[in-house]
Amino acid sequence: MDSSADIAEQIFIHQCLQVFGFSFLVWDHIISLEAEVRYIWAKAKSRSACMFFFLRYFALLGNISVNTLSFLNMSPQSCEDYGVYREFLLVFTQTVVCGILTLRIYALYQCKKKVLILMCVSACMMSSFVVWFLINQKSTVSPVGSGTMVGCHLGTSHSTAIRIASAWEALFLYDTTLFLLTLIKTYRSRRQGVLKIDLLSLILRDGSIYFALMALANLSNILTFYFAPLYLRGGLSTFATCVSVTMMSRLMLNLHESTDEGLYSTTVNFDTMIFVTNPPASAEVVSFAFSTIFEEDPWQ
Repeated sequence: MDSSADIAEQIFIHQCLQVFGFSFLVWDHIISLEAEVRYIWAKAKSRSACMFFFLRYFALLGNISVNTLSFLNMSPQSCEDYGVYREFLLVFTQTVVCGILTLRIYALYQCKKKVLILMCVSACMMSSFVVWFLINQKSTVSPVGSGTMVGCHLGTSHSTAIRIASAWEALFLYDTTLFLLTLIKTYRSRRQGVLKIDLLSLILRDGSIYFALMALANLSNILTFYFAPLYLRGGLSTFATCVSVTMMSRLMLNLHESTDEGLYSTTVNFDTMIFVTNPPASAEVVSFAFSTIFEEDPWQ
């Protein structure tokens, strides 16, 4: 059994990781706001735009509520209820991301029914595994008193951690399936000579970035369930989800920048894409995916 000092240290690190993930999401909202207003708000609202709004602001509001509640003192029962609420938000947000990416692949394959059936069957199987893995969880409420550490903190037993990790692994496997479908489509188009400079190149690039960063974040979070101590298991769940939402939002912004069809588009005029041609300084905020985050100096 860990000492109170060890538990307090684990909880502090967990809080820092959770706040860092939320800050990452908020920072992306700020630096991409100009692009959002220009390519989403200022144009006619489509189904793709509505999905963008739902994903972006559901994730933001959900993270605000989770981070606020985590710093409130609660009874053990209320704290356990909070844990269920947080888990639901994480799973639902990841499900929305996977659903939007599924529609993107469906459009990429010219709305072929067999592709949709394949993805729906895979999604149903993965969803069943996720639900089964997440039921009957057992958590431990932190014994650290409010005088030492404020807020609601749940430790995850080893058996429960393995079940939750399996749910994240199912989501990771579905992401992998969608990514492979993107690569297959792009490879076939190149072999047929139809892929030169069109939207498939953009999808390959953004899809590759999405998968690489999301895979790294997911893998890091999965490893915490297996190797981290009691109160650090799943400590990167918020960060992994925020990375997922950020990547999906950036992908949709790129699509809406090039065509009003957004998520459902299959062709694009690259002359209209300011991040492909030589971009002016005022357009740096809408460069693809994470380039703006790592290239801009926020303190200038």
